[in-house]
Amino acid sequence: MTIIAVTTAAPIHPQAVSDGVEDVVAEAWSVFGEVQDLARLGVEVAVTVRPGEILADLVVRKEAAHLLPTLVQELEDTGIARTESGFRIAGTMCQGNVGLRIVVDSAEVTVEQMEALVAVVDVDFDAYAGGDEYTERAA
Repeated sequence: MTIIAVTTAAPIHPQAVSDGVEDVVAEAWSVFGEVQDLARLGVEVAVTVRPGEILADLVVRKEAAHLLPTLVQELEDTGIARTESGFRIAGTMCQGNVGLRIVVDSAEVTVEQMEALVAVVDVDFDAYAGGDEYTERAA
């Protein structure tokens, strides 16, 4: 009797892996300039790529706080939560394939800037008065 095993896993060749790493690093250099431009504007970016997922974390500094409403308008499935240090806005971009988290230190933004952000996201700002973590979905 002959048993034939079928597998979908391809053998991993070290040269193919190193070639893939080299390709990724080359692509990363092309992104580097864009990220540096954001850093000059006061937005720090970290990108994590996992199987089937891209997650971009942005930290928005005071000098870039005026960009928040526009950033949030670009997000789908938006939610905002109060954290101990400030606020976290979460959502997706690019047809839901990229998750984005924006962290804003409450000391870094003015009341007017946060009100502009809240105008974009449907949030009951009074819920923050109690200090409870609170999340509200965008309308």
